[in-house]
Amino acid sequence: MKILVIPDVHLKPQMFKQATALMHQGIADRAVCLMDIPDDWDKQYNVGLYEETYDEAIRFAKAFPETAWCYGNHDLSYLWHCLESGYSSMASLTVQRKLLDLREAVPEDNPIKYVQRIDNVLFSHGGVLNFFVEEYVPR
Repeated sequence: MKILVIPDVHLKPQMFKQATALMHQGIADRAVCLMDIPDDWDKQYNVGLYEETYDEAIRFAKAFPETAWCYGNHDLSYLWHCLESGYSSMASLTVQRKLLDLREAVPEDNPIKYVQRIDNVLFSHGGVLNFFVEEYVPR
């Protein structure tokens, strides 16, 4: 099976557009998104870019429901209220709302997780500290 891996997005909505084109070309059987959808250098005041990027992610999730999604440290920082580099207090409510929208867009039987497994391969986003996992992830 061929897997398209979408790395850290960091406010680059074109990554989902490119991934959509590649999936339609049949380049891969499934996709994995390692998220880190929000935050990029000097973009913390561009709330419109945060919305646009999440909207593209949601479109991709609906078009390709088999996609595996892995929380990144930047996504979790908005859910857990723990600052990460580039954290935008201006966009925090937008990110929280759009993360909920993304959760609703993925199928119930394929939720966003910390670690995803496809066949014998594990996928996860690096950068999640043990402290956060121990504090917020049920055993």
